[in-house]
Amino acid sequence: TIYITCKSTSKECNCTYCGKKSSSVHSRYKRTLGDLPIQNNGVKLELTVRKFFCNNPKCKHKTFGERFDFVEPKAVRTKRLDEYINKMGLRDNSMDTVRNLKDAGVVVSSNTVLRIVKKNKSNNQL
Repeated sequence: TIYITCKSTSKECNCTYCGKKSSSVHSRYKRTLGDLPIQNNGVKLELTVRKFFCNNPKCKHKTFGERFDFVEPKAVRTKRLDEYINKMGLRDNSMDTVRNLKDAGVVVSSNTVLRIVKKNKSNNQL
């Protein structure tokens, strides 16, 4: 497995609740995300996420976490890995998909494959 350490370089962030900009960092925490494999090696992104204070007195939330466009909140995989799994899941059955992904360095269960395919199917119908 290849581990890649990442962090944001932006000086400020918009509150996810009220939209006001803040540069007051409250704390930091680590998230580990699965990403697309590189030459049949699994890839894990070790992302340092900042929590900010919201300076808007009208906002109901005192702190908020930094958001990134390449990953959903609370997700354990990047959007592009989910898209890759979805493509493979639509092409093959879930057991073949799991086997092929494992050969490529990505370990997921057949239930995860089915959940991703079902989620994308329902999102495309909206």
